[in-house]
This record gives sequence, structure tokens and C-alpha cells, in this order.
Amino acid sequence: MTMVAKIILLFLIILISNTIQGITGFAGTILAMPFSILLIGIDNSKQILNLLGMLASIWIVIRSYKDICWEEFLKIIIFMTLGLLIGMKLYSMYSPTFLLKILGIFILFVSLRGVLQNNKTKINNKIVLSSILLFAGIIHGMFVVGGPIVVIYATYKLKDKSTFRATLSLVWIVLNGIIFIKGIISGKFSREVMGFLIPSILALGFGMVLGEVLYKKMNQNVFMKITYILLFISGFSILIK
Repeated sequence: MTMVAKIILLFLIILISNTIQGITGFAGTILAMPFSILLIGIDNSKQILNLLGMLASIWIVIRSYKDICWEEFLKIIIFMTLGLLIGMKLYSMYSPTFLLKILGIFILFVSLRGVLQNNKTKINNKIVLSSILLFAGIIHGMFVVGGPIVVIYATYKLKDKSTFRATLSLVWIVLNGIIFIKGIISGKFSREVMGFLIPSILALGFGMVLGEVLYKKMNQNVFMKITYILLFISGFSILIK
């Protein structure tokens, strides 16, 4: 496949995933990750989607920084940073083939949990909640898709939608910033990655604007179901690759 074809397909992947992100409020990165991996590889996908996630979060924090819950932010960042460092180390220890299997299983878990969750069990145990944050950090350090796990914690601790969105966005700025700096130091931003970056940023911008417009006009629950189905397909496609 030519470079131009890859750029066009990556643009469409990021556009669609971030449009869905704008409608449903989640799943932008985890939805884009499997398809972008199949297109441009796991290392390139991780660096590009990590930076896009950071840019999107910066935009949200600039607009709603007054809604940040600093107490919860500090709790989340402490445990997730520890997990992030563990995840980054694990990522460097194993082959891409093995890592893809882990990612595929994780995505299938997220999709099935989303489809089947009708009765949510209340989690009050502090050790369990802290463990959820640690695990979210590990997954984020490996694949920059820790969002669906940390949402489990945030659902119990951040009841207000605006606080939820602003606080988690600041978390992603910090964590994605660490991954971004490590990527630069380790030379991950190759000429190929830079070639994909500008079209990806444009797709992110268009997707966020389009998602915000459609959010006001379309049934969110329908898109939630579509998102989980797409996640299941993407996770399954990675496992059989």
C-alpha cells in the first residue's frame, strides 16, 4: 500500500473514531487503535494516538478547567502514574505479536462489558478502587487506551458530567505527556510518523467538531451500541491477525 493511501485511510479512521468520541463521550482512542495498528503498526499508532489524545484533552481543559476536581485528580494521577511506568516497561519487554493479543483480549472485554452491563455493582472498597486505577495506568502505559478502565473508578467518584470530563482530561494531559516525552527521547517520532501526524491532527479537529454537532441531533444510546459492536469487531480482528 502506498504512503498516500495509508494517510487517507488513517485520516478516515481518526475522523470516524473522534466523531463517535464526540457523540458518546468515550472510545476515540481505543476504537482507532486496532485499525491504525493494522494500517501503520503498533509503535507508530501508539505515538500518534497518544499525541492526539493529549491535544484533545488540552482543548477540553482550556475550556473547562474550573470544573476540575483537584482532590480526585491527585488520587488518580498517583496510582495511574505508577501503573503507567509498569505498563511502559512491560511494553518494551514483549514482542508486538504478544502485545497485540493482550490488546485484542482487552478490547473484547471492554466491548462485552459495555453491551452486557445492565446492573452496575457498587464498588466501595478503597483497595479495589485503587487497584482499578493501577490497572488502568498499566494498560495506558502499554497501549494508551486506559480510559475505559479509569472510567469505572470515575463513575463512582465524579458524579457531575463536567467535573468528570475536565478532571479526566487533565489526567490524560499528564500521562500522555509522559509517554510523549519518552517517545521523543527514544526516537519514536520518525519521518514516517511525522508524515502521518499533520493529517491525523486535521482529522482529530474535524472529528471533534462533527461529533459535537451530531451529539445534539442524534440518539446517543444507538451510537453507544454501535461503538461497542465496532470495538468487538476490532478486538476480534486483532486476535485473528
